[in-house]
Amino acid sequence: MKTPYFAAALVIAAGVMSVGARPATAADTKHSFAVHGIGALSCAEMANAMTQVDPQTKATSEAAVRSTLASWMLGYVTALNRMDPATYDATPVQDDVPLVNMVVGVCSKNPTARVETVVSAIFTSLDKAKLPTESPEVKVTVGAQSTVLRQATLLSLEKALVAQKLLKSADADGKFDDNVKAALVKYQTAQKLPQTGLPDADTVIRALVETPQKG
Repeated sequence: MKTPYFAAALVIAAGVMSVGARPATAADTKHSFAVHGIGALSCAEMANAMTQVDPQTKATSEAAVRSTLASWMLGYVTALNRMDPATYDATPVQDDVPLVNMVVGVCSKNPTARVETVVSAIFTSLDKAKLPTESPEVKVTVGAQSTVLRQATLLSLEKALVAQKLLKSADADGKFDDNVKAALVKYQTAQKLPQTGLPDADTVIRALVETPQKG
C-alpha cells in the first residue's frame, strides 16, 4: 500500500489544530482578527468550490482554487516571516504544491475548520524546521527531477542523515553531491518514500519534522 502523502505531517497538523493553532497577533484582547480571501472560507466551502464545473469546458475549478490557495499561502508565510524577527523563513518547503496538498489533506478531515486555521496549523507543525537567518535558495537536480530548497535546509537535512548514520559528517556541508544522494536513497528506502535521491518536500519534512532526531 502506498504511503499517504505527508501522512505523518498531516497527523502533526491535526494535533496542532486540536490544541489551537498559532496564536493571532491581533489588536484586541480576544485575539480576534479579520480574514480575507480564500482563507476565510471553511474547508467544506473550499472543497465545494473545487468541484464546480465550467458549463463550457466541462472542467472542474480545482486547479484554479489550488492556484488561488497557493498564492494566498505564499502571502501568509511572507507575513509570518515579516512579523517574527526571529524567523527568516517559516517553511522549509519552497514548492507551493506540497503545501497546498497538506492543507487539502488536513481540510478533508476538518470540513468545518476555517482554511486560515488549517494553514496556521500547517506552519506551526513545520516550526521545528523554520530558518532563523537568511539563506539562499539552491536548485538540486537528480535525473529529470529537480527541487528548490534553502541551503540551510539542505545542511539541516544532511545533519539529520549524519545522525541516522547514513552520511559522514564531513559530507554535511550544505552542498549536494553523490554521497548525499546515496544517503537520501537509503533514508527514503527506510522511510518507504519514493527512492529518488532528491531532497524533495516529502523527504525534507519527514527528516526534519517527523523523524525523531538522535543525539
